[in-house]
Amino acid sequence: MIYYACSYVPLEILIANKQPFKRIKTPMKTESELIHRNLCDYCKTVFQTVMNMDQDDVFVSVDSCDAMRRISDVLKKEAKAKIITLRLPWKNDLVAVNMYKKELKTLIKELTEYSDNDLTENDLSYGISFFKKIADNIWNVHMGSFSALEKQKTVNYALDGQFYTPESKKIFEDPDKPGLAVIGGFSQPERLIEIVNKAGGRVMLNESCQGIRPFTGKYSNEGDNLFNISQRIIQNRLPCGRFYGNYGSELNYLLEKFNIDGIIKVQPKFCDFYGFTTEEIDLPILNVESEFPQTVSGQLLTRMGAFVERIRKKKPGHSRYFSEEKLFAGIDSGSTTTNVVIIDKNKNILYKETTSTGTNAKQTARSLVEKGLKSLKTSTDSLAYTIATGYGRNIIDFANDTVTEITCHARGARALFSEIRTIIDIGGQDSKSIKLGNDGSVKDFAMNDKCAAGTGRFLEVMSNVLEVNLNEMSVKALNAKRAAAISSMCTVFAESEVVSLLGKGENTSEIAAGLANSIAKRVAGLYRGIKGEEPVAFTGGVARNDSVKNALEKELNVTLSVPEDPDIVGAYGAALFALQMGKEK
Repeated sequence: MIYYACSYVPLEILIANKQPFKRIKTPMKTESELIHRNLCDYCKTVFQTVMNMDQDDVFVSVDSCDAMRRISDVLKKEAKAKIITLRLPWKNDLVAVNMYKKELKTLIKELTEYSDNDLTENDLSYGISFFKKIADNIWNVHMGSFSALEKQKTVNYALDGQFYTPESKKIFEDPDKPGLAVIGGFSQPERLIEIVNKAGGRVMLNESCQGIRPFTGKYSNEGDNLFNISQRIIQNRLPCGRFYGNYGSELNYLLEKFNIDGIIKVQPKFCDFYGFTTEEIDLPILNVESEFPQTVSGQLLTRMGAFVERIRKKKPGHSRYFSEEKLFAGIDSGSTTTNVVIIDKNKNILYKETTSTGTNAKQTARSLVEKGLKSLKTSTDSLAYTIATGYGRNIIDFANDTVTEITCHARGARALFSEIRTIIDIGGQDSKSIKLGNDGSVKDFAMNDKCAAGTGRFLEVMSNVLEVNLNEMSVKALNAKRAAAISSMCTVFAESEVVSLLGKGENTSEIAAGLANSIAKRVAGLYRGIKGEEPVAFTGGVARNDSVKNALEKELNVTLSVPEDPDIVGAYGAALFALQMGKEK
């Protein structure tokens, strides 16, 4: 069997060779001592897959990046399979086309030795003709009314040189959902489609090396078959991150063709290529980092959901629940705490409560709502509409609808501070910065969704090490004459650093001040990343910590507005959405 990994491997030649071939797709991670740990997960999969091959197998490699070049070098020495490596030029001019043509000649020579079958011009003509048919089939399916998964299935078959056409043209996806294009580099597109669907969008276009990108580009017919294949690949098809210069301008045509509302730009973890510019694309863009296999984390769903809400085209509906006397509830089910706010038709907060989420988020939320209604001397019959937000929003099954915490925080903070343009929110397990437009809608946002650094959990861990509660820790930091230097932002490493400082006799007040500065620097990066603007609101439980507030104000040189109850801003925003949706429906 012939295997390959990179879309710059010419499928026309593999088809012309008339031997079965497959693209490596199945996750198979490894931590082999033969390769560096900081390689992307797909490169690790390729390495382990090829290492497991027999001596009768062939792997066609392309040195499209340093990681692929490195594993190819190691595989040539260590693998049983035959390794054929193609050198990919760095430019895409005519010289590069002719250079790659020589590489393709080498590929044909190697494949001839493997299959004991000479490839003729007629064989190459057949390969080009069959490739055209596969590509045309992909475009026909993509322009039809098929689901994203069916479109992807067509591409998956084509990557292995096979045809697949869905039998039914039934529309499986809501046409009112925002249409998204996924660009960049990632594996497991089916998983990404699943995440986008859960977030309320639909993938209309997968422009990646495991999507339509390998099947773009026309033949010029200016030379022989090998020249035409090389020119299609190097000059005429949509480029990957290696040839980023004209990426945006070439992609715009497809975005208009598929009527795309927004773009998800995916960059593989540990990959530098896909930081390419998209300045020429005038559409909302969400940047995410991919892993292989791709996990559906709550934070990734939150980011996707907030992005979809930002571009969603909403249509009013109708509901029998609304009346002027009814109440509206917002539930913010977080990883650490759950907040509930109940308001009336005039947006007045009638009840607010915060408690630990515990092990049963749904029951905690239900109990808080029932407690609130009881305190207001009423029952669930008086609730016109309930919106759930936060990480646990999808399991609050008694809520009428869900909205991401990004959007809810924007709505709640803007209602409390009508002039704010940016929100800094630090909760128990994450921190985020949200930039607002003139109308209060989410314009951009950034989240710390990697670790506990710069969150309330960071402070909790450090207060335990210092053997003081969080309030005492804040007071100590405010009274410190100087701040100790805490170089680590990572919670684990910072904990070790604090223990070391205590062992050296460092003053606990100065350590506390250093920890506040550490959080401020971490969160300031999110603020600067979205080019935050004043006025700025500071929300979340950590907003009660004056030492962190002061450190942030100094780091950013801004004045932070803190609500009376910074914990409930997300729940208040959810309640305001409940009021709006109750009226609309």
